[in-house]
Amino acid sequence: MDYAGIDARNLRYAVNRALTAAEEGERLDVSVAVDAPLQSGLSVIKFSATYLELVDRWYPVKGFNVWLSVLGALAFIPTSSYLLVNLIIFGEPFKEDERWILWCFWIFIVPVSLFILAGIVWLFRSECFRWTHYPIRLDRIRRKVHFFRQNGTVATGSWDRLFFFIGESTTPPIGRTNDIRAHFLSEDGKTVLETFSLGYVYMGSRRDLLGLWEFIRQYMEGNDEVVARLCAEVTICIPVHDRREGFVFGVVRTFAGLIHWPWLHVVACLPFSFIAMARWVAMSTCRIPVWPKEIENDCAVTGKSQWQRDWRDNPGLGFLDETWPLICTAVGAGGGLYLIYLIEHSLG
Repeated sequence: MDYAGIDARNLRYAVNRALTAAEEGERLDVSVAVDAPLQSGLSVIKFSATYLELVDRWYPVKGFNVWLSVLGALAFIPTSSYLLVNLIIFGEPFKEDERWILWCFWIFIVPVSLFILAGIVWLFRSECFRWTHYPIRLDRIRRKVHFFRQNGTVATGSWDRLFFFIGESTTPPIGRTNDIRAHFLSEDGKTVLETFSLGYVYMGSRRDLLGLWEFIRQYMEGNDEVVARLCAEVTICIPVHDRREGFVFGVVRTFAGLIHWPWLHVVACLPFSFIAMARWVAMSTCRIPVWPKEIENDCAVTGKSQWQRDWRDNPGLGFLDETWPLICTAVGAGGGLYLIYLIEHSLG
């Protein structure tokens, strides 16, 4: 899945470098509208006339790494443990002229096994015991952008000084993807000091991404009338403000990319059901991000207006949005457990 920018070698955004010509060519001007239909990209946490809060680019795929790590552990650990225990407890099952096999085991197989085990642990830890999400808050009044880093600290930049552009990443399983990125630049405007992803549309096109950018841009640049119009575009708010995402919404979010093709839910139910359960495990073990008090004070919303939205204002979800994914999750989980039973029965 697309984990570009996450804190891992070869995935981190390159910093302390010169701005590239490609980035200059993809620059997004905050004062220039783009020709794309507005959309919130199922990424809004909270909406008000004071600030807009969005989820990070890794939120839609959360759970995939946990699922992958569990698969790896189930495939690797039992076999390796069985072999190692037999060598230690029952001794070397090799004749004198076959001792080279034992040396190969200790010199090659053990280091490779430790490397694989470290990879499994990293996959699990990349989503568990961290943060439920890494929010981005846009302060419309003070024209600031706050980004919650992966280490729990916060970066703050000026909306008018950040360098926004369409970034591109290549992930082998899914190919090229795009997101809206922001650079913190040096005073001369030529050196990239830090980068974060402002917006991402999971399984969306470049046009969808531009529609999300235009939604964000109009929010920051528009007047109260524009904000009122944008508020109507926010039909669903992600339920992660001051709480952990629940299992049901985790299932909804996991299957959301296939919402227009209900039959694909059945095709993908086997992996997606276990990814949804892994997502719940990840969310349950993670901490809820908390903004510093000074940011909360600056973004304080007084009173209640018709332009405020959060998860409490979400409408009830319909059959295809919620019930059908839950049914497919139950079918996928049942099918997976039955498949495991058949494999164990055939081996036994």
